[in-house]
Amino acid sequence: MIFMLCVWLLPIHAQRVGLVLSGGGAKGMTHIGIIRALEENGIPIDYIAGTSMGAIIGSLYAMGYSPDDMEALLRSPEFKRWYTGTVEPKYAYYFKQNRPTPELLSLNFAIKDSTRSKPQLNIPTSMVNPIQMNVVFTGLFGEATAACEGDFDNLFIPFRCVASDVYNKRALVMRSGDLGDAVRASMSFPFVFKPIEVDSVLAYDGGIYNNFPTDVMREDFHPDIIIGSVVAGNPGKPKESSLMSQLENMIMQKTDYSIPEDEGIVMNFKFSDVNLLDFDRLDELHNIGYQRAMSLMDSIKGRIKRRVAPESVQLRRDIYRRNLPPMLFRDIIIEGANSQQQVYIKKEFQGDEKDGTFTYEDLKRGYFRLLADDMISEIIPHAVYNKGEGLYELHLKVKVEDNLTVRLGGNVSTSSSNQIYLGLGYQNLNYYSKELWLDGQLGKMYNNVQLMGRIDLPTHIPTSYRFIASISTFDYYKKEKLFSKNDRPSFNSKDERFVKLLVSLPFLSNRKAELGIGYGYLVDNYFQSNVIDFERDRTDRTSYNLFGGSIGFYGSTLNSKQYATRGYYEQLVAQVYTGKEHFTPGVNSNEMVFSSPIHARQSWLQISYLKEAYHTMTPHFTLGWMVKALYSSKNFSSNYTATMMQAGEFSPTPHSKLMYNAAFRANQFVGAGIKPIFPINDMFHIRTEIYGFMPIFPIEQDEQRQACYGEAFSKIEYMAEASVVCRLPFGAIAAYVNHYSSPRNEWNVGLSIGWQLFNYRFIE
Repeated sequence: MIFMLCVWLLPIHAQRVGLVLSGGGAKGMTHIGIIRALEENGIPIDYIAGTSMGAIIGSLYAMGYSPDDMEALLRSPEFKRWYTGTVEPKYAYYFKQNRPTPELLSLNFAIKDSTRSKPQLNIPTSMVNPIQMNVVFTGLFGEATAACEGDFDNLFIPFRCVASDVYNKRALVMRSGDLGDAVRASMSFPFVFKPIEVDSVLAYDGGIYNNFPTDVMREDFHPDIIIGSVVAGNPGKPKESSLMSQLENMIMQKTDYSIPEDEGIVMNFKFSDVNLLDFDRLDELHNIGYQRAMSLMDSIKGRIKRRVAPESVQLRRDIYRRNLPPMLFRDIIIEGANSQQQVYIKKEFQGDEKDGTFTYEDLKRGYFRLLADDMISEIIPHAVYNKGEGLYELHLKVKVEDNLTVRLGGNVSTSSSNQIYLGLGYQNLNYYSKELWLDGQLGKMYNNVQLMGRIDLPTHIPTSYRFIASISTFDYYKKEKLFSKNDRPSFNSKDERFVKLLVSLPFLSNRKAELGIGYGYLVDNYFQSNVIDFERDRTDRTSYNLFGGSIGFYGSTLNSKQYATRGYYEQLVAQVYTGKEHFTPGVNSNEMVFSSPIHARQSWLQISYLKEAYHTMTPHFTLGWMVKALYSSKNFSSNYTATMMQAGEFSPTPHSKLMYNAAFRANQFVGAGIKPIFPINDMFHIRTEIYGFMPIFPIEQDEQRQACYGEAFSKIEYMAEASVVCRLPFGAIAAYVNHYSSPRNEWNVGLSIGWQLFNYRFIE
């Protein structure tokens, strides 16, 4: 009888072990090595608590991830997207994206919101865009939250993590609720990750008030012994040259990283060369943790007599994870949108099932589609499990953008491409989305005013309608060079006025098909003589009244408006134009080639193909390439210069888009290039580019200044450029040097700040 009583009491009094993991950014990957060593040696882990990175590792273990599983996740491209905020290419919903504009900042105004008396400045509040974390944490933690019914004691391993309420100056112990929210709050270091709202309070990184929650472990679980892993320390004296050390001193309060000897064992690690986001050092940091734990294993086993076979732990883990309720959604509950907007939003989450259910994959697809345009600035999804139905409800907290937006930006450079950009937009979302934009650029070389209206209809096959009216000028006369032996400027300018209607349809996930029709009035002004008297001479003038239509297929997953290093851009476009050409001679004091106007009819077909792509070969080397081909049946214009002004151009670099260079123009050509890129870090990279250009039939000038075709494939030109690029959240800085094969000895050195981007053209 006494023996049976002892057996019955044994589990109650069995030695219980708690594991506490500190914060510390990427250094926290050391914790995985410690967990592996403990498991391999049969040391039980009955409770787990952590802060920040310790909360991430602890939560994964608490919901049934083995050390191998955790390593696989941290090595995955998906994990990298957490802390970089990049969108997986297959979810880049290009159909909804507008053409990029060169704004550096934007201001939002609400028309109907009387509570907001001041405009809201729309600039990033964190280094990492939260677009990935918002949705990925739902998929990663949603099933475990459902299985434990929101009680972290009911996870595979009971779990706690700590966040910070900076308003009330206190730590928040996360014991229940949404597991993803708890972990997200615990790791939201100010200015790096965007904070999340928990119980109407903005919650930040738990390390601000408690970076090593041994007190939480004692109070909540009362373990017999605590094992601690510390990869952080209290901030040292701030350094004048280190912004991060200054922030840590202003934000972080001192934490007690010790454990009394009679309560447990603590392993301290000192890292001086590991940064917050150095997650590519997983192997190194894991091995450091593993070796330290193994070196102390005799001492650990001496303190902890109880053993749990690794096979038994893995069996229980497999059973637990197999019983997690699979993520299948049906009902959608939306906060932050009116009834009409809710109808629009819900249509994006339609699955293929006839019963109205949809999967997590459908959720991700709809989520990224809604965020692809400017109507909705943020969506925070939650998966709420309905145990009775065995299905999840999708709860969406939506932030619909304000009605009025003002964008400011442009480009400042040492060349003549200095631009000021201003955009005014009105947006409205109800049963369908609509927007109206009036924007323009003012500068030496390029001036533009454009009105664009857009309506998106969420029909079974979504459609988008754009109406564009544009006035622009390209003035090549004002070109300037700092370092060039070619002092002869191009006294040419182009004026464009056009209207277009574009109808777009989605084509696969990151492509679109687009039909267009429009009317354009194009004017080219130019001198045909090299000897010019600026007081008396006037330019020759060729104008075109054109009607045109187009069909095109476009796709893009590029990771930047300009100076991309990942993804691709591709377009295949067929265009037909017809109209009248009118030539008006100017006044030339030395010679007069034409004495009267000339009228002609122009009709032609042109087909073009362009693709650029970037392939990551190693962490410090990316190989990019580009190819462009054009075929045009366009007839020659009234003279050679007019013909070249309207010929297709090959301008693959930002600088080449600013120049009029007849050597890189033709009606039929092939151009190609390679772009070896050397990333230094997430902000800086060294970019090299070299391109070759070959006209199929080069356009030449005869003795009467008329255009004629030269011998096929008889000319090859090249251009090359090297630059150092700094990409910031709001713009880019590039220092460059380039060289063109024609004109001879054409070298340029310069600096560009901002975005150099142009609006729609009539002939793209």
